[in-house]
Formats: sequence, structure tokens, C-alpha cells
Amino acid sequence: MYKKFLKVSVLIAQIIWFGFIYAADNLPMVAPEEVGFSSDQLNKIENHFQGRVDRGEIAGIVTLVARNGKIAHLSAVGYQDVDQQIPMETDTLFRIYSMTKPIASTALMMLYQDGHFQLTDPLSKFIPEFADLRVLRSPNARLRSTVEMEQEPTVQDILRHTAGFSHGLGRSEYDQAFVGSGIFRPETSLEEMMQALATLPLMNQPGSAYRYSIGPDIALRLVEIISGLPADEYLEQRIFKPLGMSETGYVVNSDNAHRLSPIHWMKEGQLVPIGLEHGSPFGGVLVEDWSVNNYTVDHEFKGGSLGLVSTAMDYWRFAQAMLNGGKLNGTTIIGRKTVEYMSQNHLTEEQHQTFSPALGFGLGFATIEDPAGVSYVSSEGNFYWAGAAATNFWIDPSENIVVIAMTQHMGVPGTGRLRGELNALVYGALSD
Repeated sequence: MYKKFLKVSVLIAQIIWFGFIYAADNLPMVAPEEVGFSSDQLNKIENHFQGRVDRGEIAGIVTLVARNGKIAHLSAVGYQDVDQQIPMETDTLFRIYSMTKPIASTALMMLYQDGHFQLTDPLSKFIPEFADLRVLRSPNARLRSTVEMEQEPTVQDILRHTAGFSHGLGRSEYDQAFVGSGIFRPETSLEEMMQALATLPLMNQPGSAYRYSIGPDIALRLVEIISGLPADEYLEQRIFKPLGMSETGYVVNSDNAHRLSPIHWMKEGQLVPIGLEHGSPFGGVLVEDWSVNNYTVDHEFKGGSLGLVSTAMDYWRFAQAMLNGGKLNGTTIIGRKTVEYMSQNHLTEEQHQTFSPALGFGLGFATIEDPAGVSYVSSEGNFYWAGAAATNFWIDPSENIVVIAMTQHMGVPGTGRLRGELNALVYGALSD
């Protein structure tokens, strides 16, 4: 009787496990031990972030950990919308903000490997308005205090953020003029954005320093010019559809609007959504209601620096393809050597002085050059990026790991620690 009961119990456990495998969008899910993780340790991810939810520190989060192309952990804790008490789900939709940048950069590099341009080509070869850009005498100079360019910015410069463009996210006179030009307005196309950029000076001489910028928007405009396709169509045809990223795009349709998490901020010690009812945490274009809550409308703005919506599972497909050398499930979107080239540091010693000593920057990704120099456990050669609403991802070629973290917070103390906490939890769970 006991043996019969044991066999039935094992069978039930197998049915539950395989049901879990196929329930999550047919993702390749496995027991953690199968890919060298400890289940007990990996389970601490969910427990840890549930604790942060219970203490009111974050609304909710989705985390995904994969190794050897198989998902060992996928969990959703807390709330998609804390105000409405809507639970977080593994298929919740998130504004990924700057996690758009690696995708836009990859799109341009796909055209590079087809021979359409060289990285040393000046931008003015494709966007003539950029031939006569001016440069501020110093980054803090008045807008009218400019000098001539010493050299033109190149395609490589926009991908590694060394062209001299800004991101317009501060509060200086320059930033106000930058945003005031309408660059990030929903009705502004990439072509119109380039025209507006051409009227503004660069903040530093091209090639002289790393400066985080809207370079990927220029990259995506180059994609439009070279391919002859609108940016969203190119991404859909060449990246999203081939990789099965059916939940990724610039617009959330009415059938899925209920799955889009609001962005939360901390107002008088309470997490609330950014919007007309509760306001926003600070000034700047990223937290204006028209910027945060326009994702259910099909607008002209299809950005390369921000603008995409995705899920943890969809973004894993992109990141896993990069780890696999540009392919996923038998479909190749970009060559292995091209990915290797993109994920190497491209900053010169001079440019590196304005970045982090332990990090480098490639063509669309930051890279970890010195693991001991960062504030969390990591591996040399990791490449990664993050989004303004506290989304994160990283790719670890040496351990064959991909990690995705999706949440929606701005102006919430402590969310900058999410990456370090997740690093410690993931690497602490490795058993071989």
C-alpha cells in the first residue's frame, strides 16, 4: 500500500511540475538543481522581495533567473497596482525605459553586419543636419556660449554615449531647452527629434568623454533611414517576431491595458501611482503624466532610448538570444561575433574617466571589467543595463546566466539596492 501511495505521489508531483513548465507560456522551465542552483537558496529571492513588499518598501516585482538557456526561477510578488490592490503576475506589462536602448542598439548593429555602414562613419552621412552642430564651451555654459566641433560624432559614438549629446534629464538651462524642444513629446517622430536635436549644441566635443545620452534614439533613426522601415515595424519584423516577443512594443492595446502596471512613488511614506490623482515625485520629463501614462495610445514617438513595454519573459528572450550569440530556438537575429563585439568595452582611457573605474561600456550595454570594483557579487564580462523605473537585467557569459527584474518605481528610496540584492541572492544560489 505504501509503495502504491508513493508512486501516486510522485506521479502527482510530476504532473504539477510539468504543468508549471507549460503554464508559463511554454517557457523552458526546470528544477533549479538541473542547472546548478540550490532550490532552497533560489527560493530566498521570492521570500526576500515579499519582505520588502510587506514592509511597504516596494509595490511588487517579477524576477526571472535562467541558466544554460533554461529558467530555474520565475516569481511575482506584491502588487502590480498597490493603490487598487491588483496582484503582481508573471505576465504583468512594464515600461522598460532605458532597457529599450540595448534593443535599439542591436537593431542598428544588425544593419552594420549587413555592410550598410561603418562605425567610423560620421552621423551627417545619414543625417545631414548634424554636420554643423555647435558645442558648449563647457558643460555648464550658457546655451549661446558655443564653439565649433573639432570632429563630427560617429555611429560608434552614439552607441557608446561619447557623441556629446545629452539626455535632458536634469534641471539646467540646457536640459530645459532640450525638453522644451519637444524631443520626448508623444507627437514627435524620430525624424522630428533629429531636426530638434540639430538646433541644440552638444555638451562636449565628440569623442572626448562618456555622457549618458539619447544616442540610441539616433541609432533607431538610422535604422529607419537605412532599412526604409518605421522603427516599430523594423523591431517587430527583425527582433520581436523572430524571438517570439509577442508582448513587447510601443503600445498596449485595450485588451491588455489592465496588465500594465502603474509607476509607483513614495508620497508621505505611502506608495502611490504617478498620475493626476497623486502627482509625481519630482520634476522632469520622465514623471510627467503625459509621459508616464500615454502607453495605451498609438503615438508618433517610437524611441530608442525609452518607449518600449515588455514582460519579464519577453525580455528574457532577447537577453537569452544575446547570451546565445544572437540566436534563440533555432532563429538567428544577429551574428555571434557581432554580439561579442557589442558586449566588449569600447571606451578609450580618456572617455573612461567620466564613467566608472570598474565598468566599461560597449555598443548598447555596460560591461563589468573589474568585479571587485563594483558593490555586488558579479563576473568579469557581464553585460547589462537598467531602466528608469527600476527594471534591471544582466547577462553573465562565464556562468551562462540571464537575470531579469521587472518593477515600476520612481522616487522610491531603496530601489537602487534591488540590483545588488538580486545579485547576492542569485550568485549565492549557485551550487556548481
